[in-house]
Order: sequence, then C-alpha cells, then structure tokens
Amino acid sequence: MKSSHNHFSIAVVEDDAILREELAHFLRGNGHCVTELVTGVTLNELLTEQTIDVVILDLNLPGMNGFEIAEGLKKNHPTIGILMLTARTSLPDRVKSYDSGADLYLPKPTAPMEILAAVNSLGRRLLKPASVTAWELTESHRALVNQSISQKILLSPFEETLLLCLHRAPEHTLDAQALCDALSKKHHGHAMTRRALENIISRLRKKIAEHVDEDKRLIIRSVRGIGYQLCFRFSINIYSQAPP
Repeated sequence: MKSSHNHFSIAVVEDDAILREELAHFLRGNGHCVTELVTGVTLNELLTEQTIDVVILDLNLPGMNGFEIAEGLKKNHPTIGILMLTARTSLPDRVKSYDSGADLYLPKPTAPMEILAAVNSLGRRLLKPASVTAWELTESHRALVNQSISQKILLSPFEETLLLCLHRAPEHTLDAQALCDALSKKHHGHAMTRRALENIISRLRKKIAEHVDEDKRLIIRSVRGIGYQLCFRFSINIYSQAPP
C-alpha cells in the first residue's frame, strides 16, 4: 500500500546493483520518483537536468567517494537532503559524513521501511514552499501580488494559466502533456508543445525568483516520470487590487 506523502525526487547512488535496484523499487512503490546511479559523475549530470530532493549515498563508490560527493552537493546544491547508507559504521566515518554534509546516517543493513521513513522526514523538512499566503494571484490584473511589501509580478496569459492549473491540481502536480493540453484549450489557436512549455516554465521561474528568496528550480519543480510540481504558494483573489 502506498503511503500518503508528497512525491520526492530521489537519487540512489549505490554500486551494489541488487541493493540499488531493490531499494529503488521499494521507494517507487511508495510514490517516489527514483533515479538509480553508480557514480558521482552521473549524479552531477543528472542534477543539470532535473531537481532532486534527496540523495541516498553510499561511501565506497568508484571514482569520487561518498564524502567527496556530499561535500560537492552541499556546496553546489545546498537544498538537497543527503542520507548516507553505508556498511562503514565506525565513529570516525559517521563524524566525517556529517562534517561532509550528510543530514542522516544509516548503517547497512537497514530495513526498507526505516529508510522510507527517513526519506519522508528529510524531504518534508527540506522541501519548503518558496512562499506562503502573502502572495495572491489577481486574475483581474493578471499578476501575482504581495500587498505587504507592495510588489507585483506581471504574468503573461500562458503563465497565468499554467499557475492556475498547477495550483488547482492534486498535490499541485501535473504531467507535461496535461499542461500542454490545458494551455492549448485555454488559448485557442496555440498548439502548445512540450518545448514551448519548458520555455514558459523557465521564464516564469526566473520572474518569480527575482522577488522571492528561493532557488528558482524549487519554485516549479521538474519531477522525472511525473511532470511538474508547483511549490510557490499563493492564494487566488479575483477582487484584490494590485499595487501600482
């Protein structure tokens, strides 16, 4: 039975193929999007393409070891949660793991249910919305408005439709094709392609990031195998007046 938690994007970096595949299968069965990797190089390549919430990381890996990978993650991707899962359980290794940037440390073997619970806890703690209810989408002005700081973010018709679709979707998540269909239906005469959708999302991330203190990739997350998830929080008020 799947648990009722948010979908998290997880990278399992493990060179033991059987362990990696079994853990990935278990996590997918509980609603998460999982990518299986063997090296730090392939992890870095993945991070150029999509947003990852949690990395499950072994210490003994070909090429860069787990300490080096964790240090790089914390330096270049500080919002990612790091769970060390390793047979190396000496006190110096545990201390060095935390010093390198690990958030949690679990020894092998650890029951899959405990790993799942650790991932869920870490993901909920680290994946925070880019904003809360201070922002409103005012459809009469086609803008995101924050009255408390007298700011507004002007939106194109496509950007407004996209935000409304994601805002109203279950768990604020839709796949790319559903978004393309919704945009094409709303804006007659514009057959929305996935490439065009990616461009709209990229521009919208940058536009919102200029006004909020958040990694632009976490405003609208790309979730492999699922689509896009809106993490920027706002309310909808068709009567609110936008500040000048």
